[in-house]
Amino acid sequence: MLRTSTIPPASRLLIRQGGVADLGGVVRLCEHHAEYWDGLVPSAMRLNRFIERALKSQDDVFQFWIAEDGHGAMVGWEMLSAATTDPANRRLTAHAVTCLGRQSSTLGRMLATHAIRHAVRTPLQYVFARVPTRDTLMVGVLEAVGYQEVGVIPEAVKPPARPERIEFVYVVAP
Repeated sequence: MLRTSTIPPASRLLIRQGGVADLGGVVRLCEHHAEYWDGLVPSAMRLNRFIERALKSQDDVFQFWIAEDGHGAMVGWEMLSAATTDPANRRLTAHAVTCLGRQSSTLGRMLATHAIRHAVRTPLQYVFARVPTRDTLMVGVLEAVGYQEVGVIPEAVKPPARPERIEFVYVVAP
């Protein structure tokens, strides 16, 4: 016999495919959490175009997911995008981007795990992610779900300045 869930509705999470209708919410989440952009939120126009292009260019490999709480409010998102334009290797390597609307390692792990499970069902061999070294939450999330550190990208001093970042890779097992 099934029992009623004891998890309050507000703490339940749903991960669903994103669409162009989600553009406004995704952009607001990005603007609200500027640390996702290493402290440099692109202009509203560039940010809109970047997110809209990601939402419109989804296919069977490269996708965009939205995390919602039990009330339907967007709390985070994750996307896999092509890491190269080289046609021979385009579908073998992806770049993962995660944006958390609240600082939650549970939410981060759920989104990252969702993307990994998807990657296993595709031709992808590697998924890369870059995280500022000061973002200890996401560093911990990526390590917890199986990403491996492969290098450190030094702080950029020329505009646009960027803090030191860690490059991670997830090797997708068949």
